[in-house]
Amino acid sequence: MKQLLQRSVQPAWDAAWQRCADWSGQRVAALHPAALLDVGCGDGSFLLRYLGNWRPTLCCGVEASPQLKAAAAQRGWEVETFDLNGRWPYANASFDAVHCSQIIEHLHNIRLFFTELHRVLQPGGTAVITSENLTSWLNTSAMLLGYTPFTLMRVCGWYLGNPLGLHAGEHVPEDVPLDHPAYSGVTGHIRALSVLQAEELMTKIGFSARVWSIGLMPLPESLSRRLERLCPRRGHFLLIEAKRIA
Repeated sequence: MKQLLQRSVQPAWDAAWQRCADWSGQRVAALHPAALLDVGCGDGSFLLRYLGNWRPTLCCGVEASPQLKAAAAQRGWEVETFDLNGRWPYANASFDAVHCSQIIEHLHNIRLFFTELHRVLQPGGTAVITSENLTSWLNTSAMLLGYTPFTLMRVCGWYLGNPLGLHAGEHVPEDVPLDHPAYSGVTGHIRALSVLQAEELMTKIGFSARVWSIGLMPLPESLSRRLERLCPRRGHFLLIEAKRIA
């Protein structure tokens, strides 16, 4: 069964993941931000590929890995390391665009995260966010079988609770030590939002948000693309475009 899933789901997963990444990068680039914050910037190369020749006046990033932080700094990013479950070291209305890819599923204090995101955005500024969808076909099918949702399998570096997972039982070494101040949550997915839940939460914080999903796995990518408009809440990857309205 696991081998069958790998053959059928992995190509669809890879294609949907790439679409998710392309959407977030292209959306940020289309905003032509003057002051940009990338939360979870990695080595700094991701958004630069999509920005092309455009360079914001201010490029700030947040990154927990010391190695990736150093690489991003070499690419011109002003990089900070802090616990995203706490307050952010930026002044009010510092940025006109914030990018956050595959981060919120690692956080304990998601309300404070979105409140801080709202605070550091300028009025009319835009947040581009991606995550995974709790109510995707893939996750709900796992729960119907009594297994952990695929999104929540990773616990402290191990993939546990679902024998159908592509990496079930595997351990992924982390380059952030357990005593690092930014460790909280980084080695596992501790929450997953649904499309409707994310939309309602963003509205309560003070955003005007558009939320939908892509990747109707285990369907192949070609069929998934055709059906996503009919099932906007059942794709595996969550896409959020949120504008600060006040």
